[in-house]
Amino acid sequence: MDLLLISFIILNIVFLFIIIGQYKKIQFLEKQNRKLRMNENKDEWIANAKKKLETVGNIKTVKYVREETGMSLLEAKQFVDSLEGDIIAD
Repeated sequence: MDLLLISFIILNIVFLFIIIGQYKKIQFLEKQNRKLRMNENKDEWIANAKKKLETVGNIKTVKYVREETGMSLLEAKQFVDSLEGDIIAD
């Protein structure tokens, strides 16, 4: 009885590690997919970011850029600042 319980516990721990590993792989692949998607339709994506900047402001646009591209906070902020400069120049 105790041997069976111990084997189930060990098996559950192994499955937990497998699940955690798969979760990390999925996160990595989602991040790569966002970057590839951004490169496919870059002009459309930049136009959407400009519209968001005009309508909802800097903070939400930075959040949108980070979600779509996987950029770091600093990279997204610099990108949004450059968009803001483009909007002012137009």
